[in-house]
Amino acid sequence: MSNIKKEKLLSVSNILIMTVTFVLLGLLINVVVFSQTALRYLEDQAQVTVFFKDDFNEAKINELKDSLSKDKRVSELVYVSKEDALRIFREINKDEPVLLESVSASILPASLEVRAGKISNLKPLAEELKIIDGVEEVRYFEDVVSRFKFWSTVVYIIGTLLVLVFLVVSYSVVIAALRATINSKGVEFEIMKIVGASDDYVKVPLIHHGVFFGLFSSFIASVLMIILGVVITLTNVFPRGLGIGFLPGVFVAPWVFSIILTFILLLSGFLLGYLGSSAAIKKYLNY
Repeated sequence: MSNIKKEKLLSVSNILIMTVTFVLLGLLINVVVFSQTALRYLEDQAQVTVFFKDDFNEAKINELKDSLSKDKRVSELVYVSKEDALRIFREINKDEPVLLESVSASILPASLEVRAGKISNLKPLAEELKIIDGVEEVRYFEDVVSRFKFWSTVVYIIGTLLVLVFLVVSYSVVIAALRATINSKGVEFEIMKIVGASDDYVKVPLIHHGVFFGLFSSFIASVLMIILGVVITLTNVFPRGLGIGFLPGVFVAPWVFSIILTFILLLSGFLLGYLGSSAAIKKYLNY
């Protein structure tokens, strides 16, 4: 602590840069988890909607529905009759009485909503359903899913590059801060060695110096991430929780995820401080 007080400007700069690094790391992890969770929600909602011609009666639709229910790619099937379509139309356009008077169930098509277990199966299903005799139109919003995947990948790549850059900068700053301390205390270290001080006696305080920077910076970043998790929990943006990428079907509350993220950031801070200080001692502490 006395070393930190003597080198206030360098210490503040070190903590500031490392804090930015861990905030970026935390935000990157959040963005990856948020995008993966949103993609899961999108996958659950994404569907192929098949509209049938009037001569394709309900019996034929039920026959097609039974056939599709045996397809392992299909997770859910919902039949929307002409009457159901009219009810939905009236609900959507309840503030347009003139429009409602001109629409009847007979002019609306029956449809079948097909949801797949994997979003990658939607396109082949759509292509297969288009060629069925009696199918008037197949709607599948492929571009929405594709664009979402593209932009989430772009954000992930840019975020990763930024974190790597700041990790290198933080690592360099830790080394520079400890190098300044070592250079200013060169005579003191030499005297310690002359009077019989062990290597650990000289090294350990310097390692503590670097670890303090790492832990303190990651702690500040963790507090910000916890606040973000609480805000997301209160706003209920993700009602089912956040999806954990490597655990399919597992969702956790945002505040729980922020606590998990806190441990990740603190561990990262410890490792960055320890490795940086160890490298500085190995490179610059010659006695």
